Amino acid sequence: MYPTTRVFLKDDNGDKFFGEGPCRLLEGIERTGSLRAAAQEMQMAYTKALHLLRHAEETLGFPLTERTIGGKGGGGSRLTAGAQDFVEKYKTYRDACYQANLEIYRKVFCEETQEADRRLLSPQTDAEADSQCSDLPSDAPEPAQPQLACVLMASGLGQRFGGNKLLAPFHGEPLICRILKATDSPLFSRRVVVTRHPEIAKLCEEMGIQTVLHSLPYRSDTVRLGVEAVCGSQRTDVDFHAVNGSSINCILPGDAPDIPGDCLTASCISPGDASDISDGRLPDGCMFCACDQPLLSRETIERMARAFLAKPQFIYRLAHEGTPGNPIIFPKEHFPALKDLPQDKGGACVAKSFPQQVRLIEAASAMELKDIDTPEDLTLLEEMWK
Repeated sequence: MYPTTRVFLKDDNGDKFFGEGPCRLLEGIERTGSLRAAAQEMQMAYTKALHLLRHAEETLGFPLTERTIGGKGGGGSRLTAGAQDFVEKYKTYRDACYQANLEIYRKVFCEETQEADRRLLSPQTDAEADSQCSDLPSDAPEPAQPQLACVLMASGLGQRFGGNKLLAPFHGEPLICRILKATDSPLFSRRVVVTRHPEIAKLCEEMGIQTVLHSLPYRSDTVRLGVEAVCGSQRTDVDFHAVNGSSINCILPGDAPDIPGDCLTASCISPGDASDISDGRLPDGCMFCACDQPLLSRETIERMARAFLAKPQFIYRLAHEGTPGNPIIFPKEHFPALKDLPQDKGGACVAKSFPQQVRLIEAASAMELKDIDTPEDLTLLEEMWK
């Protein structure tokens, strides 16, 4: 069970005129320089996008976009100063609503179930575990071993880096290869890379790693697609479906190495048939890893994985001196919340909603949590690695 919040604004007639859809549309205009391109990115008809824009402008009483002149495309659109200010105010209000809802939820529900939570989350002693096992019939089958999946999030655009940082060389190989090797462990029942980059999809395919290639803009999209992929079907060919008129591209080991040029229109992967996974069970948990922490070691990742497999009722976060970071492991009970994250939020907001369930795993050093945002970061960490 978890709370969810939907935030929208109404005009004087009681009609909705602004919410997540118009907000994403305006952010898309600012990013792409075009209302039409922003609408296509959201899989929205241009006429509907124009109607949303005009309705919001009419209600607010000021223009939200303005024309730009010149440039490679001969001009386009951008947000007005008023629109930028309004979007920031809306997002501040929206996030405050999310936080208030979570606090009320915890106060109303969590206090009532505090004793149950303690029973669930307190580590068992050996005597307690033996006592529970002694109650089982002698011919009872052994409990199934927990399964842990791994999602590698490789959808960032590297704007501060000035390009695709995951393909930048790090000690003689693309940066992303560091995390691909670190997570190459038998402790994971399944690994999936979620990316917006065809080059990364091709690299992972050549290494035999399942990849979801998409063009959705937000961190929340990457998390959702990862959850759907690890809970979906395993097939041996490229998996194309039709959802809302767009293609879905799942690249699996054995696919042709040539990534089609139009795959950037991909949106998501269907969950598929859960019975196709391993021994027919959904994973009991999933580790989410960023792909720009090159000093994160396989030993640390496996230490986190073993902690979860031993006690799969907890959320596990890598930390240094009590400060949490990435990766994060979530039990499957949180999969619905991870598929319904606020726009552009990551899984950390779910972990923060259940602080009593979080267990920190101490990193070998602070450098394991250090990510790369700029070329200077890359140089520093490469020197540290040497």
